[in-house]
Amino acid sequence: MQLDPKSLQLLAIAALFALLYAGRMVKGSARQTPEGLAFPLKPVVLWGRALVLPLYFVLFAWPLWQREHHIPVWLPVLIFALAVFVLAQMPGTIVLTPTGLTQHFWLRGTKSISYPDVMSIQAIGAGRMTRVLGANRVSITHTWNHAGANEFIKELERRTGKRVIR
Repeated sequence: MQLDPKSLQLLAIAALFALLYAGRMVKGSARQTPEGLAFPLKPVVLWGRALVLPLYFVLFAWPLWQREHHIPVWLPVLIFALAVFVLAQMPGTIVLTPTGLTQHFWLRGTKSISYPDVMSIQAIGAGRMTRVLGANRVSITHTWNHAGANEFIKELERRTGKRVIR
């Protein structure tokens, strides 16, 4: 059986949805770093965004390239803009340092809240997300894409002395 571009597109979509579904099921775990306890993105989420999405975008241009059609200039520009948008929207790694929590992003600035400045810890969407609000008007959100949701809540409650609002 030979795979045509349409079948490859369908396989890429199926793989993407499988990785998205698997990302919700996999718990992941925090890891100790020199800076503190880190809650990175789950590896399955990173694989889904790093491999499957670019493959899917390439499959849009494949039929044009195979038939020796001219690929319009706007297509690679649009794909590049979408890739930058996806990278900019990716949740950053959350690190619980000895003095506070920080969130490091790839294409955005770092957010920080010191433990005494934590005003509230909110569980949103049946515990799928945890939002930490600081007195400095900064909010840091632990999403389902991050590793160790339960461990994040327990450790944050221990370090701040505050309970999660559910």
